[in-house]
This record gives sequence, structure tokens and C-alpha cells, in this order.
Amino acid sequence: MSNSTLPYSAQKGELTDPSQKTMHMQEQDFVREEQQLHLQTLQALDTLQYSPRPATLVAIFDYAHETNKER
Repeated sequence: MSNSTLPYSAQKGELTDPSQKTMHMQEQDFVREEQQLHLQTLQALDTLQYSPRPATLVAIFDYAHETNKER
């Protein structure tokens, strides 16, 4: 037995509201754009190099040397 009050597209299980399809496509676009920006950020971070100042390294090693003496 069929329900003749429903449109054919609803009987097939498709969306009847075109704005829902548009929202779904927009969400896909946002996800794709977010992934692309994430990849660009990772690539930019890969180009950065950290090099501490020599004075900082000296302070770290002096502190480590002093704490080893106390033990």
C-alpha cells in the first residue's frame, strides 16, 4: 500500500528541501577548506627552526651542573 500524499522524491528517501542539500555541500566545502588551511599551517611550521641563544644554553647547563653537585 502506498501513501499518495507524499511527493515521489520523499518516497525514494531523497531530501525534499533544497536548502538542506546546499547546507550539506557548504559543510563539505568548509571541511575541505579547513583541511587545506591545516596543511598550510603544518607546512609553515615545518619551515621554522628554533635555535636558543648561547647564553640560554650556558644557563641551562650551569643549572644542571649545580643540581648534580647537590645530589
